[in-house]
Amino acid sequence: MESTNTENGTNIINKPFEFTGKAGEFFAIWIVNVALTILTLGIYSAWAKVRTNQYFYGNTLLDGTSFRYTANPKQILKGRIIAFIVFVIYFAASNVSPIIGAGAFFVLMLLVPAFLVMSMAFRLKNSVYRNVRFNFDKNFPSVYKIFAIPVVVMSSYIFVINQFQDSLAANAGVQPEFPIFVFVLLGLIMLMAPWWEYMITNFKVKHAKYGDAGFSFSATTKNYYWLYLKMILWLIAFSALIGLGVAGMTALFNSDTADSSKVMQLMPILMFIVIVPFYLWMFAYMATKRTNLLYNNIDIAGHKTKSELKTSYMMYLYFTNTLGMLLTFGLLMPWAKIRTARYRASVTSVDVAGDLSQFTTVQADHQSALGEEMGEMFDMDLGF
Repeated sequence: MESTNTENGTNIINKPFEFTGKAGEFFAIWIVNVALTILTLGIYSAWAKVRTNQYFYGNTLLDGTSFRYTANPKQILKGRIIAFIVFVIYFAASNVSPIIGAGAFFVLMLLVPAFLVMSMAFRLKNSVYRNVRFNFDKNFPSVYKIFAIPVVVMSSYIFVINQFQDSLAANAGVQPEFPIFVFVLLGLIMLMAPWWEYMITNFKVKHAKYGDAGFSFSATTKNYYWLYLKMILWLIAFSALIGLGVAGMTALFNSDTADSSKVMQLMPILMFIVIVPFYLWMFAYMATKRTNLLYNNIDIAGHKTKSELKTSYMMYLYFTNTLGMLLTFGLLMPWAKIRTARYRASVTSVDVAGDLSQFTTVQADHQSALGEEMGEMFDMDLGF
């Protein structure tokens, strides 16, 4: 339901998203996609993806208007064929020689940033709202800088440690082992993870456009470090509780009055009952907080997106969806996707500053100048 308020003299209208898809309708599309993909040895998967996206885009509405997905399945198939060829070359090179395989892997890693940009450009330029295409600025130098920083940091660390070990080995006559360096490396990776996620997300958002209007992203690295810190604190608290529980069970097992066989039988069950729900909750927690952090910090020409996902409800969806698919051998997958999409849409909205119709009309007028750029042949879907 729309709501209106005034900010700095401008009427802010909250327009919620709406999802109108139905499980029965999507099941008919899904089952045909699965059958034809199997019969064509995977070739039809490109057409299956287009049909699926067209259904979900077409049933996602904002201000009474649905989105459109306009990708050509042949372009998706082209991207998948290229990805398959690259994988085959890498696999063959690895079998011929470890050195050649390492070289092929290095070349593949060099291409990953470019693939990321091309994939984002393909996805956005084939997303349309009110006859206005989204777009993505293919800034290759920026994305290569983002990927280069962690590579340089990790490589420098490994080089310094190897030099230090070689120096000690030369002086002592033995090759020492320093497992502490491994833990420090893992710590360094964990320390860089929030920064890395922020940089990639910031790059994707700030290089995205709707027509010629650019997106902005107001989140900071501090927000991402705080998110990861809370996750770590939850893990520490849970691990402490598990430790106390194990200690209690061990004490009970060692007591004279305990039935050791019953205690040992109950322990795996109790651990499963406690650990699985917690990790399911942690997965829901991180997915929810990441999504909310992303959408609550996106702005496009004064129009701000909002997301109010709840961890408890997402955990409920994950649990019931997984249980339903397990009990039906996957046949309830369409039902799971539909109900998840419906919930996500119900808690996502846009705070529109002024008139959304006027904004989209202006973008449509500017869109014609972008037509040639939209048809670039090197954009492809590689799954990023």
